Amino acid sequence: MRYILIVALIIIVSTTFAQQIQNVKAVQQGTKVIVSYDLNDQSGKPYYVKLLMSKDGGATFGEELKYVSGDVKNSKAGIGKKIIWDAAQEISYYDGDAIFRVEAVMKSAPLPEPIELKCSKVELVNVKGSGSRVTIDFIATALFDESTELNKDRCFLFDPSGNQFMPSMEKFGDSPMDKPKQVIQGVPVKSQLIFDNINPEVTSIPMLKINLFTTSNSCYAGSDNEKLFQFRNIPISR
Repeated sequence: MRYILIVALIIIVSTTFAQQIQNVKAVQQGTKVIVSYDLNDQSGKPYYVKLLMSKDGGATFGEELKYVSGDVKNSKAGIGKKIIWDAAQEISYYDGDAIFRVEAVMKSAPLPEPIELKCSKVELVNVKGSGSRVTIDFIATALFDESTELNKDRCFLFDPSGNQFMPSMEKFGDSPMDKPKQVIQGVPVKSQLIFDNINPEVTSIPMLKINLFTTSNSCYAGSDNEKLFQFRNIPISR
């Protein structure tokens, strides 16, 4: 069986962080593709580097290529970095052009800013990954002296592949999840969500939704957007 990969174009993608990916080149050697690049950054902090491929001229990209080695996944900035993709292990046959994309995300990126809505405020304080478990610690502050609860059935996250996960364990102060907690206006409540079965190689959460329900009439009458907190691009500390 033949393996034909014609490298037509390399796309260099800059992220929102301080690094620069430059001098990207790709060569095909048999059934393998060698991608070289420079990752310029003086911080010395680790990066998660991944390689993606498009078969439709860059309109869409598939999931992160798995059969890769070299300066990929866990890597630091430097000159002359190389990624080796073993195409024969990943695809059975392909005859056409391929566009590659190199992405690098600083693993120690800051957490998103707190979100304050009409009825409450949520601040992420720690997002920790250990194996396939991700633990999210956050502080919830009610803006009314009312009973408030964490709606566990409407809290979930999406991974980079678009898979949705619901929390396996939750904690809102010291109250069980099936009972509301009487809160004092302006007093922070330490809370936690735990998600299991997350790919251990995932280093960023594209979206996290946290739902708080407050019995205040003005909050209850509002739409879901008044109590649903959406955080995006959350780095995971591993």
